[in-house]
Amino acid sequence: MADTEKTKSNLLLTIWTNTENILYKLLFNRFTLIAFYAFWFLFGVLVLRKTQNAITAVRYVKTHGESVSLSSIEQSREFADLIKTLDKKFPRPPAIFLLNQYALNMTDNFLCNTGTLEGVHERFIFVTLDTVARDTIRKRWPEIQQFHWPTPSLYKPFSFAEGAYQTIYLLRSNLALALIKKGKSFWMMQQDTFWRKNIFDMNYEDNMEYDAIFDQLGSEEESSMRKEWVNGANFFIRANNDTQLFFERMSEKLAHWYTPDMGIMIQQCHTWKKPVCAYIPHNVVYSWEWMFTEQKDPPYLMQLDCETDGGSKLMQLGRYGFHFVNQDGSCNEQKVSIAKAKMENGTVEVKMTKTLPSWGRLQFKAYWYIVDYMLWTPIIGEYLKPYLAMIGFILMITI
Repeated sequence: MADTEKTKSNLLLTIWTNTENILYKLLFNRFTLIAFYAFWFLFGVLVLRKTQNAITAVRYVKTHGESVSLSSIEQSREFADLIKTLDKKFPRPPAIFLLNQYALNMTDNFLCNTGTLEGVHERFIFVTLDTVARDTIRKRWPEIQQFHWPTPSLYKPFSFAEGAYQTIYLLRSNLALALIKKGKSFWMMQQDTFWRKNIFDMNYEDNMEYDAIFDQLGSEEESSMRKEWVNGANFFIRANNDTQLFFERMSEKLAHWYTPDMGIMIQQCHTWKKPVCAYIPHNVVYSWEWMFTEQKDPPYLMQLDCETDGGSKLMQLGRYGFHFVNQDGSCNEQKVSIAKAKMENGTVEVKMTKTLPSWGRLQFKAYWYIVDYMLWTPIIGEYLKPYLAMIGFILMITI
C-alpha cells in the first residue's frame, strides 16, 4: 500500500513538473515571439519614419536651394564686398563660420574661448543668416568681420539631418565654391569646438604637398577603422581647379541626395586622385571622443559635436566644463584657463555620476560601434570605407 501511494505521489510530481515545463516553454516561446514581432514592428516604424524624414529633407533643400545657390552668391553685392574685405584685411586665409540667431549662445561661448588666443579673431568671418545674428555679433564683437546672407529658410532652429541642416551645408559648399573661383583659399570651421591652442600657428596653409587638409574621425590608433574619414568641422581648402571641381560635385550631390557633406568629402577624397587630400593629426584636432580615451596628447582643437539637438548642446558642454559666459554676458577667462588645464592634465570629468550621457551621445556611440564593425569586416570593409558615410543619414534610423 505504501509503495502504491509513493508511486502515485511520484506520478503526480512528474505530471506537475512536466506541466510546469510545458507552461514555462509556452510562456517563454510566447514572450520570445512577442519580443521578436515587437522588435521588427519598432524597426519598421523607425524605417518608415526615417524614410519620411529623408523625403521631407530633400524636398526642403529643393524648395529653398535657390536662396543659397552659387549664382545668387556670385551675383550679390554682399559677396563683392566680401572679396574686397578679403583683399584689404586678410593677408592670410580667413576662417569662415555660419550661424543664425539660435546659434548665438554657442557662438558667444566659442568667441570667449578663442578670445584668449592672440590674433585668432582677426582671421574670423561670420556668415550671419538673419538680422538678429548680424546685429548681435556686430554689437558684441565689433572687430569680427561678417558676410551677411539673410536666408529665411534658415531662420528657425534646426537639428542634425533635417532639411535646414542640409540647406546650410549646401550654402557652405556653394560659398566655398564661390571663394575658390575668386582664387581665395580659406578655412571652414564650426563654433562647437574648444580651442586649447591656436591652430593657425601650425601654418597648414603653407604646405603645398596637398590641396586640402581635413580634420578626421576615429582615433590615432593604427587599428582605428575611421582614421582618415573626414569629420568636416574644421578644414583648409587651397583655391585651384581641382578643389573647384571637388566642391562643384559636392554641391550637386547635396542639392539632390539625403547625405551628410562629410560623407561626400570622404567618398571624393578616397576615390579621386585630385585634389590631394591630407588629414590633420589627432594630436592637433580631435572629435569629442578624445574625452572618453585616456586623455593623453591633448589636441589643439576638440570638436564638441556629440549632441544632435542644438538647443541642449551648450547645456551638455557646460557639464564637461566648456561653458565660459557669465550670467551678465561677459567672458569668464578663468573657466577657459581651467578647461585648458584639465585637457593638459587629462582630467576632463566624464564619469556617469557627474555627466549623465545625453541621448545624442548614446546614439553616436552606438552608430560608431556599428560602423567600426562594418569597416572591420575583411574585404567588404575596405570596399565600403569610401562609401559608407554617404548613407550615414539613412543608417541612423533613430535620428
